[in-house]
Amino acid sequence: MIMVSCIDNRQQTAPSSDPVIESVTLNYSQLNKSLFISAEVIDPQGWETIDSVMFYLYRKDSVDSADEELFLNSCLFDEGPPLDIIIRDDVYSYLIDSTTLADNDGYYRVTVQAFDSDGNSSDIETKSELVAPNSPPEIFLIEAPSSFEKGEFVRFKVRATDPQGADDISYVTFSVLKPDGIYQSGDTSGWYMLDTGPSSGLWGDEIANDGIYTITFQTELHSELQGDFTFFYFSEDIHGAVSDTIEKKITNPGVTLISPNYSDTLYTTHTYRIKWESAYISELKLEYTINANDDIPSYQSIATVTASTGYYDWSVPNASSSHCKVRISDSDPKHPNRVDVSDNEFTIIP
Repeated sequence: MIMVSCIDNRQQTAPSSDPVIESVTLNYSQLNKSLFISAEVIDPQGWETIDSVMFYLYRKDSVDSADEELFLNSCLFDEGPPLDIIIRDDVYSYLIDSTTLADNDGYYRVTVQAFDSDGNSSDIETKSELVAPNSPPEIFLIEAPSSFEKGEFVRFKVRATDPQGADDISYVTFSVLKPDGIYQSGDTSGWYMLDTGPSSGLWGDEIANDGIYTITFQTELHSELQGDFTFFYFSEDIHGAVSDTIEKKITNPGVTLISPNYSDTLYTTHTYRIKWESAYISELKLEYTINANDDIPSYQSIATVTASTGYYDWSVPNASSSHCKVRISDSDPKHPNRVDVSDNEFTIIP
């Protein structure tokens, strides 16, 4: 009979009983001007055996300075607010508020070590953080047109930098003051400019993460506004600081027919005042049609007039139709989008 032993005679290594610091956080809040220290601590015997988690916080004026001074030393807590966040979650914390931190800008380094009731201790862990006032982003306008035609694609390019680094920039956007005095804010309209490269699609950005933010969009073809559009470009960082605003005025030549625009009735040989609003157009061509219901209406000339007058007294022609419209356009054929037509058909009767 052969006897086989089931005993492992190899030397056994006892499991470590030292507490372990899994992670350390040192975070400066620009918003609250506070410094938060935390450490996740695990003890093999359970959290009840942890006696204390000590920290030493050092400060120096610059990252290259050799003179480091002790700023504060104390214990981290896992007992909930005000110094901790969640009670008994194995994350020990300490909040240094703005009163304690005051104006002590600089580079901070914290060392953390945990001790249990049996006299065991963890390794010393360390973390560093810059404490400095937040500076807002800076922006520079690179590309924007001086004018645009209705229905045309427009591209804006802005370079944005931040003293705290590119990751500190939250967004770059723009808003616009329209010729009718209405202000439309970019941050509520989704006019965010991107720096994500060609993957941005129609945004038109060329190189990702080069600090140049781009947006490309098509202007409204049938807009009833023309004149000066004032665009305002700005950037905001993750702490809520906003850059200076860059202002750019962009002109939009065009014309809008005011009347006739409704189902009016005009009488032959009577005088009817055609009215319009225009911007950056010298001469206008006025035309009318009596077959506006056709797929391709035929227009006849009324007159070519100076655009700045704003109206023309039209001697209504000898015609009979309930499908009439007036068309008004830039007399220069190079600009086919500078045109407007009556919104509704009107009637001419003898």
